[in-house]
Amino acid sequence: MPIKRKNRKTGRMQWFGRITLPDGRRKERLMPTKRAAMEWEALIRQKLSECSSTRTPAVSLHTLMTKHLLALDAKGVAKGTYDDKTLAFTELLDWPGVSPVMPVDELAHDAVRQWLDHIAETRSGHRANTFRKHIMRLWSWGRRARLVDGDCPWDVEPYKQDRSEKYVPPEEDFWAVYAIAEQVPKPFHHSNSETISQPHRRRMMLAYLHTAARRSEIFNLKWEDVDFRNGRIRLYTRKRASGREGDWIPLTDQLAQALREQRLETGWREHVFINPATDKPYAYANDMVRKMCLRAGVRLFGFHSIRHLSASLLDQAGVPLATIQMILRHTSATTTARYVHSIKDATEAVNKAFGGKVLEMKKASSG
Repeated sequence: MPIKRKNRKTGRMQWFGRITLPDGRRKERLMPTKRAAMEWEALIRQKLSECSSTRTPAVSLHTLMTKHLLALDAKGVAKGTYDDKTLAFTELLDWPGVSPVMPVDELAHDAVRQWLDHIAETRSGHRANTFRKHIMRLWSWGRRARLVDGDCPWDVEPYKQDRSEKYVPPEEDFWAVYAIAEQVPKPFHHSNSETISQPHRRRMMLAYLHTAARRSEIFNLKWEDVDFRNGRIRLYTRKRASGREGDWIPLTDQLAQALREQRLETGWREHVFINPATDKPYAYANDMVRKMCLRAGVRLFGFHSIRHLSASLLDQAGVPLATIQMILRHTSATTTARYVHSIKDATEAVNKAFGGKVLEMKKASSG
């Protein structure tokens, strides 16, 4: 309703039209008469009503997911992350009561909770938490993209999960695998004893150990990233918010010699390591190291376990944490500390703190 109050500029009593907007803000306008103020208020209400009736319908769940995945692909997110999000979205869309065409704001909290409960019961709490993270980030992205509003309606409580310590193979197990890496059993042959020689596998194993690289970083290594002159090698990661980034780390003499030998085989190709089975760069091959472990007769480990082993060997050699962080290319030293598996310093500290007191107690009791 219009109000009549003193105009701060003129000091006279005048009429003001006043209306409250949907977002809670109050809008006023000076008018010559009360009737004019009432007509202005009616006009503003009519415009607000028209805007409300012509508002764009809520985006569908499938559309929001598709737009989010397209944005991630354009940003250059790691393929593993992209595929895992796709898996989570696909399984949610297949859940009873959930439809791809339903408006995103109609997906109830209870439906998401039941779906995640099922994941936790049939798989693990860790898997449920991963899917929970993907769904909540979907809403956060949609809000930044102005496709949804408000707080995430799917904020389910995190699930309990057992965190087992990452297995780090003993150094001798790595070298046992390294020793047999070159000889590969012939495919589709009746006798497993016959092998073919693939020297590049041994060089690849050495590259993982000497660079502490992630699996895809060696698979995607190109010759332009190997700088023999300056003794350095460049590894690219997609683990950072800014997208794909490359970092130069030291190239050891032993690895440099191995890569010079490798250059005689693939120096004319773009990538350093080529899969003979496909004549293309390695894409996945996660079981390659595990099969080598079986042949070498050691406990199974994977590419990422070698990264942990590299960190441990650097720590045991007395390399400062900051240097290990640089080689592992972590943005946080806290992350690097989780890769360092030596407890030597902690043992010395405990002995220093408690050992002397135990001796004093023994002397006191004997006296």
